[in-house]
Amino acid sequence: MAPNFSFDAGAGFAFVSKSAFLASAAIIVFITAAAFTRRYLAKTTTPPPHILTFPPTRRHVLSSFPQFEKTKIQPEILASTLKRRALTTTKKADLSKDNLYTPMGFATQEIRALGRFPDYSILTGVRHPEPCSPSWDISKAVFRPFRPFRWGYHQHMALMKYEPDWWVELEQNYHKTMAARKALLSSHGDRIFFQGPGADLAARELMEMLLQFLCKRYPQHFSLSNNNSILHNGLLNTTTDLLTTPPLRVLFDTIPEDYAIMLRNESDGFYYLRAAMVCSSVGWDIAQHRDEPLRDIHTHVPDYASKMAMSMDRYFSKMPTDAPVNRCSWSIEDWEAMWSSPEVDAGWTRSAFSASPEKLTYKDLKLRCDAQTLRRLPMSGAVVFNFKAVFAPFEELRTEAYIPALLHRVLLEGKENLITYKCVDNVRRVAMDALEKWAADQVAQGVVPPDWEVGTLEESPFFPGWREKWARQQGF
Repeated sequence: MAPNFSFDAGAGFAFVSKSAFLASAAIIVFITAAAFTRRYLAKTTTPPPHILTFPPTRRHVLSSFPQFEKTKIQPEILASTLKRRALTTTKKADLSKDNLYTPMGFATQEIRALGRFPDYSILTGVRHPEPCSPSWDISKAVFRPFRPFRWGYHQHMALMKYEPDWWVELEQNYHKTMAARKALLSSHGDRIFFQGPGADLAARELMEMLLQFLCKRYPQHFSLSNNNSILHNGLLNTTTDLLTTPPLRVLFDTIPEDYAIMLRNESDGFYYLRAAMVCSSVGWDIAQHRDEPLRDIHTHVPDYASKMAMSMDRYFSKMPTDAPVNRCSWSIEDWEAMWSSPEVDAGWTRSAFSASPEKLTYKDLKLRCDAQTLRRLPMSGAVVFNFKAVFAPFEELRTEAYIPALLHRVLLEGKENLITYKCVDNVRRVAMDALEKWAADQVAQGVVPPDWEVGTLEESPFFPGWREKWARQQGF
């Protein structure tokens, strides 16, 4: 019998029962639909491509340290565990809490057990540098003459084998450069230097690795004492308390090179800029890229998004600790700019001759090379990008075998957007005129065969005879 909807007790009861029934049915339908939606999304939503991709671990070397002689080392931690128990990189990490893991699979209790200044040649699988020659004199030292020109020229990573002796390269302008960097920091603050709260472990690790390098490569100038808590810098006649001075500030006050620390974000597997000290950026500053992922940092680089972004993200996700790499970029400038930013100078232009290009000559030109190192830190898993700007008078290229013809072809036939990124138009015209003449002179002098097919040199990023020139410049 159909329910009675009249307003007696029975009718009232029948009305409530039907309402409850309809509500229950609606809830069941909602739950079923929600469950279906979750299953559908799980099948159709693409997770971040590198969320379960982690770099090769070096946990196996823990057994080389006396602290772990009686510990059974688990060779590898499951990717799912690394994701679920990730040590955060977006806020201050709690290293006192056990069983949180870095992307390298190192647990927090293992990091604590390793302590300060473990042997990083063991942790990284990269040997310590050899000490400089006894004849090396910083007052005469000059940078190696980088000439990283290639033909055919196109945009790619251009990676080169890492040379363990050259992670930090000191030269005769050490005091001048250190003073200039200090002045820049005083004037521009966080446009030069910053560190996010999740970068503490990586900053300490980088400091320890670099100080170990300096003390072994330049023992006549750098040393550690008091159980590795005091740094002695003989070049600046300073001592630094490493227990009270922030690690990146120690490096800024000691090494005239730039460092950027990229950390893996535990939520998507991509690498983000979490700390940096950069004094040699021209046309930009590091603060513009704070906390940005790798691909957003390089939006200004020609063809990066279309040709390099995916491969670079993949490379960062898998880069091993024991295989650091070098590369070297270049540009031609008409002044020796150390740092400049449109964010600070509203009238900023790249060329010092923009108002009077007709006055520019090849004697005003400078070849700028940025010698770069890319390496992964063994415990934090941070990828550190290190670079130094090296300037040379453009006229030096005149006597360097094969270089004028090679660079002339790059400037003449290279892809337009890449070449305009390397130099402004008035600089390019003056450079090409000089290079064309110097290339012809080298053929006439018998330095270069007239039938040489212009291409990348075997000695790249240098040139034939570069060692002799470099030794001669230093008085060897």
